[in-house]
Amino acid sequence: MELTLSQLRSVTLGALEVTEDADGFHFERMTSSQADAFTWANVTFEPKCHTTAGIRLDFETDSDILAVRWHKPIIATRTFCFFDVLVDGELTLHSGTLDCGIEPEGSFCFALPEGMHHVQIFLPTVVGVCLRSVALSDGAQVIPYRPAKRILIHGDSITQGYDALCPSGCYANMVSQHYDAEILNQAVGGACYHAEVLEYVGDFDFALVAYGANDWTKKTPETFGPDAEAFFKKLKALYPTMPVYVILPIWRADDMTRPDAVGDFRECRALLGTLAEKQGFTVLDDYDMVPHDVRLFSDRRLHPNDAGFALYGNRLIELLSGAGVM
Repeated sequence: MELTLSQLRSVTLGALEVTEDADGFHFERMTSSQADAFTWANVTFEPKCHTTAGIRLDFETDSDILAVRWHKPIIATRTFCFFDVLVDGELTLHSGTLDCGIEPEGSFCFALPEGMHHVQIFLPTVVGVCLRSVALSDGAQVIPYRPAKRILIHGDSITQGYDALCPSGCYANMVSQHYDAEILNQAVGGACYHAEVLEYVGDFDFALVAYGANDWTKKTPETFGPDAEAFFKKLKALYPTMPVYVILPIWRADDMTRPDAVGDFRECRALLGTLAEKQGFTVLDDYDMVPHDVRLFSDRRLHPNDAGFALYGNRLIELLSGAGVM
């Protein structure tokens, strides 16, 4: 049996909206006005707003099979398009393509063990996809999973998931698994602190914010601090009692050598920490979240690969635990 729109909505986590048209099912992780605000800041952000970062299908079922068909990818700056399927918390299937421009559709199907099982289908992080169908055995039970927590996430490319080939292995999804949480990942690769993208989009147990690396290269001394402060103030106004954890930018191979940067990278990091603390936010500061080894970065300078993300995610969970997040 193929899941209906109503069923898909009930089992989708990390999306504000799920819709259906002649092509299939579409997922959105931000409001249209938020997407407009990102696009106003930079027109190249428009396709990134419609990627499926942080979105997953999450349910319990006694189905014998699972089959998914996808097509019509929304490509921003990366072309790899992968799905991860976890069964009872174990990675069971990794499926997709390194270039969805060349392969703009795909599918996967596999047998599930007998009995009830917890199934999680992580959608791609750096492209968007339309699901043509999600099918289970005829008559199978489909019970939506309800996580214990909800986490709001804002940030740039690393937070969106660049460049983890396994979507379940990017740090945002690692945090969601560790804390048994639904995440609303509104990160956009290349983005800076920009208060206009903030809206009230529901209740959350806490928020993670991780901008700053792009601000360092794109802002002027006159805008760097004020833009970050405006973001922090608006987030505080929208969510006055929600704990917020601000992750300062990690080491990058070019952190001391860019002539176009706004200033010293470490001094800019420190300023962001000071501004966040002024709003009562907790600052998570580990410059060495990923060791300074270019083999841990897909581009050998900035974006962690799967091995780098494993270190980043585990270290971030340590920092959150040390800050009292249980």
